[in-house]
Amino acid sequence: MHRITNPLLIKMLNEPLAFSDKDFDDLIASYLLDNKKYAVQKAFDDFRQCIRHIYDINEDRLKETSCANTGIMGVLNKRSTDKRQKKYFKRIANQKTSQKYVKIYVEGDSWFLFPLFVKDIVDWLSKNPHYLLYSDAYGGDWLTNIIYEGQYIEALTVHDPDVFLISGGGNDLVGNERLAVMVSGKAQQKSKHTPETLADISDASQRELILLAQPYITKDFYSFIWTLKAQFTMLFKGIYENTTKFKDMITITHGYAYPYPKKGNNFSLGTPLQPLVNKVAETGKWLFRPLMIKGILDPRLQQALAMTFIYEYNEMLIDLSKKFANVHHIDCRDIPQKQSDWYDELHLKSHKYKQVAQRYQSLIDSKFKT
Repeated sequence: MHRITNPLLIKMLNEPLAFSDKDFDDLIASYLLDNKKYAVQKAFDDFRQCIRHIYDINEDRLKETSCANTGIMGVLNKRSTDKRQKKYFKRIANQKTSQKYVKIYVEGDSWFLFPLFVKDIVDWLSKNPHYLLYSDAYGGDWLTNIIYEGQYIEALTVHDPDVFLISGGGNDLVGNERLAVMVSGKAQQKSKHTPETLADISDASQRELILLAQPYITKDFYSFIWTLKAQFTMLFKGIYENTTKFKDMITITHGYAYPYPKKGNNFSLGTPLQPLVNKVAETGKWLFRPLMIKGILDPRLQQALAMTFIYEYNEMLIDLSKKFANVHHIDCRDIPQKQSDWYDELHLKSHKYKQVAQRYQSLIDSKFKT
């Protein structure tokens, strides 16, 4: 494995709870070149090594762990993406001279492309006749692969969008049962939060669950969150500070919603194929199974851990969005209110994705009059 020598990266990996915002700023500044631009690719290379270090995984295995381009998922992803892109080019060909579109480029994971049975966020957005939407999203894709491969760079130049939507990080956390790395079956880990640090959370039950989870979360999770923050930071610096080409484009992130680890298949009368899809996809493998591997079987503790992971991810992205004038965050944690709002462990039902899409549309329409 490539050796990590940057002392700040070493601290971030080994002592993430002692790693401060100043340490983070110093880390990012270490990639600043003499011409005041950032060495983005060098940073991406280093941060990718951090992901490999956290999961103790080699480069070939990291590429293979994403199912976005292989097997049945790869076939379904390609079919859905081809269909979306044909719709995009057809809309361009048929546009009227007077028609004004909001051009949107999409890159991300299965919250932006759920190939069958569920209408995802992008499915709902694409129904807007004022949006011209081009999507490279693939279900199962890892954020670290999206960033490292850099397909979005060429696409932003080619399509010159008004809006860049990016969704990622979930598969990096829960793919291939790797969530087990982030938890311990024994309540002996150092806690990040106290009741005082969570005082801004108005829901007392949420505070209780996050506090319950603290001693079961390993340092690797916090190293992971710092690493994602670093990857996103360099992505945004590359877009907005290394060039002026995209100075008027806005970028929108999201951080998923609070899921429910669950063994077994979901069912409701409104989604009759749901049990079959859950069975084929082996729902339970993303959250319930890795927690079970570590001996965490109490449903309340499982929910507490899942909630804490999503809480930390959203708070990181919200904080990061404040650093860039053109970066905005969609917080949709409050949209699913119960387990039956979820199609499986990771994905919402169509009507809930519609509610998320409405928040995107409200934000986009507030920035661009159509």
